[in-house]
Amino acid sequence: MIKLNGYKIQTERFPNNETRVKDFEHHILEKGKENILEFKYFNDEDLVLLMFVKKRIDEFKVPCTLFIWYMSYSRMDRKIEGDLFNLKYICDFINWLNFEKVIVMEPHSDKTMQMLKRATAVYPVKDWIKPERLGDDAQIVFPDKGAVARYSDCGYKNVCVMEKRRNPFTGWIEDLHLKEGTIKSGSKCIIIDDLCATGGTMLRAANILKNLGASEIVLVVTHCERKVFEGELLKDGTPISKIYTSKSIMSIEHPMIHYMDIDVMGYVNSCN
Repeated sequence: MIKLNGYKIQTERFPNNETRVKDFEHHILEKGKENILEFKYFNDEDLVLLMFVKKRIDEFKVPCTLFIWYMSYSRMDRKIEGDLFNLKYICDFINWLNFEKVIVMEPHSDKTMQMLKRATAVYPVKDWIKPERLGDDAQIVFPDKGAVARYSDCGYKNVCVMEKRRNPFTGWIEDLHLKEGTIKSGSKCIIIDDLCATGGTMLRAANILKNLGASEIVLVVTHCERKVFEGELLKDGTPISKIYTSKSIMSIEHPMIHYMDIDVMGYVNSCN
């Protein structure tokens, strides 16, 4: 899905399955002002659409900023035997499109910002969970060292840190335990991270927190994949009461899932 200055680019399909992109009116583009192209990845066709739209914008000779809701191929952020280094190629592709600026919402891999040109990362979780808004009974929980690196500069108090160990061959979590901090009996625990797939790590962390005396456990995560419905995180008996996330990847309604608003223009302005 692509929006240009808030207008969703319309597409159709030719009989041979080629994408037909409806031309956008001249008034959608603003000469002398910053034009914002929002990019949400759902499949590889969106990357081709991004190219078509940016090349059309170039014909108007106006500046354009790209706002990436979720950076696709972030898991393929290094060269592994038998696989391609796809994140590098995606970054090369975006660099080739030559945007004035690129804003990435909560990049899952640090390599993204290393390889993109003129790029800035923004972190909605830091805006949703401000230290001054937390009650005395709230405890922030980092589920792994990645979350520690991402959010440790937020000034949170009452922080707990989990440590996990994965099998290097299967990728399965072999151990997860509380490494730092103490869970206070009756406390409200807020697990924060950037990405949730099936939620296996979050579920194991929540069970540990529950057993240590937490009265309520919520998950705050910028990106939530559809695979969350395949795991145990949303099923009866889950220790997690709510999931707060954005619509960067999905927008499926569920009583436990609460979608947070994203102020795209606010982030764009803050990056100027």
